[in-house]
Amino acid sequence: MRYPIINTKKTGKNIYKFSQKKGITANNIQDFMNFACAQTIYRWFHGKSLPSLDNFYALSVLLGVGMETLLVSNNGVALAPGENENAALQKDRIQTYLKMLDIHLI
Repeated sequence: MRYPIINTKKTGKNIYKFSQKKGITANNIQDFMNFACAQTIYRWFHGKSLPSLDNFYALSVLLGVGMETLLVSNNGVALAPGENENAALQKDRIQTYLKMLDIHLI
């Protein structure tokens, strides 16, 4: 399994898409977050930067979706694994731990 990396451009487009779906503008987000200007939100929309963790959480609450729904990894898939992917990740972790134990036992 590869280390997941957030794709800022695609995540920005995703944030914009969910904002549009809810009819929420950059100015609405600016007011909600009490920012001096909307430029920061436009940077998020264009993938030039990402919200801080606190702002990401507030944004997800405003948009009515989980933070993981807004995130997009480099392969274009949301970072939050589904039930099947969780099981696969757990299996990978267990196998890694077992390999580490074998190394230490020898």
